[in-house]
Amino acid sequence: MDEGLIIEVWEIFRDRVPEKTRAAAAEQFIDFLVDKDTDTDVLEGLKGYDPHLDDAIDLVLGDEEESDEDEDDGVGDDVGVVGL
Repeated sequence: MDEGLIIEVWEIFRDRVPEKTRAAAAEQFIDFLVDKDTDTDVLEGLKGYDPHLDDAIDLVLGDEEESDEDEDDGVGDDVGVVGL
């Protein structure tokens, strides 16, 4: 999905979501896009359009990066551990 279409969809829903719940809606929307394998470059390209989306992108992509780091850090790997 390209940036223009994502912004168009967000505009449709943003105006119907109460201000107090827009941050949560934005986060769910970005989570949905990530689950649908939207390229991170596309998501990064959305920044600057809407502050709720900006925060959601930072939060979700930050969580994705931390998750990737946790998988690759080797912590908790039992390789080379000798039983006592």
